[in-house]
Amino acid sequence: FDLSTAYHFDATKFAIYLRDHYCKPKGVNHIPAEVKRVVTGADGVEEIILDDGSIIKGDLYIDCTGWKSMLLEGAMGEEFISYQHLIPNNKAWATKIPYVDKNKEIEPYTNCTALGNGWVWNIPLWSRIGTGYVYSDKYISKEDALEEFKKYLKSNKMTVQDEERITDELEFKDISMKIGIHRRNWVKNVVAIGLSSEFIEPLK
Repeated sequence: FDLSTAYHFDATKFAIYLRDHYCKPKGVNHIPAEVKRVVTGADGVEEIILDDGSIIKGDLYIDCTGWKSMLLEGAMGEEFISYQHLIPNNKAWATKIPYVDKNKEIEPYTNCTALGNGWVWNIPLWSRIGTGYVYSDKYISKEDALEEFKKYLKSNKMTVQDEERITDELEFKDISMKIGIHRRNWVKNVVAIGLSSEFIEPLK
């Protein structure tokens, strides 16, 4: 790795790589199951019951359940402080676009473009382009935001314009963002990281 170089990672593939090639070989026990119930006591979380019947007990619990914040907020009841009055953007449409000409379209940076009700990110990965439209539902409906996003994707603002690839076959994911922070990110034996702790939308 060159310290003067920026890298774009496919977050899903990178997580799978870390799981299979680093964590599990180091002895991490990966249990593919969902949390059914969290049991709490005077000292915090006592155990986590999974949908496969497993019971997880530990001295320290790391909450990485995203915006759900199942342990910190859900189980421990930690207060969430909304920044919605300061940062209105709370929604996003995201999609994955195939390349037309990778040599022309792949860029070594994240391209951010302002639209009428928010901004669009454009992140070229090796296999496809990750892109999305961040906006506020206070000022535009999600249906109109999607149409505005599709219109942008078909415009000459894209590196290579090709309307035919922006079709109904593309999967557009509707994302609701929880903007703000928890008053504390460590309560008793629970520590929250990432979205479980806080999220500040970067370009308001």
